[in-house]
Amino acid sequence: AVVSTQSTWDDDTIAVFGRELHERVTKLNYFLVGSGAIGCEMMKNWALMGLGCGEGGLVTVTDMDTIEKSNLNRQFLFRPRHVGQMKSLVAAQEAKGINPAIKVEAKDVRVGGDTEDVYDDAFWEKLDGVTNALDNVQARLYVDSRCVYFNKSLLESGTLGTKGNTQVV
Repeated sequence: AVVSTQSTWDDDTIAVFGRELHERVTKLNYFLVGSGAIGCEMMKNWALMGLGCGEGGLVTVTDMDTIEKSNLNRQFLFRPRHVGQMKSLVAAQEAKGINPAIKVEAKDVRVGGDTEDVYDDAFWEKLDGVTNALDNVQARLYVDSRCVYFNKSLLESGTLGTKGNTQVV
């Protein structure tokens, strides 16, 4: 094996997963619905592993909530200076701080039947996958129905009260 003397941010990921898988991950186009506690964790992990950093790669994140002081103890991308700002915008900015190569588009538009002009067929068709990070059952069901319709993989995760769950759909 040839060992590179050039050090880059993704050397550790390549060492663990191999260059071929790493390249595929960097070119993924993923949709993250929610950027609260679970969404922050996903954004951090994706930035660290290079998801959306390659040619054609993109992470689209949406959340219509603003950051509140009570979020700061469990949504670690957020700091006191962010209180009052949109969660999705700050999560995208902080992900870029972790990995400047990540391509992130932040939205503050809910996902539902009334926003199909924003999240239209062309939007869903270009996605490689979707991750829910929601505390709203109605939104979870809607995203699930869109993923089934467009044959997209869905990592379902969310919170309900003090409980969290995750599953691959």
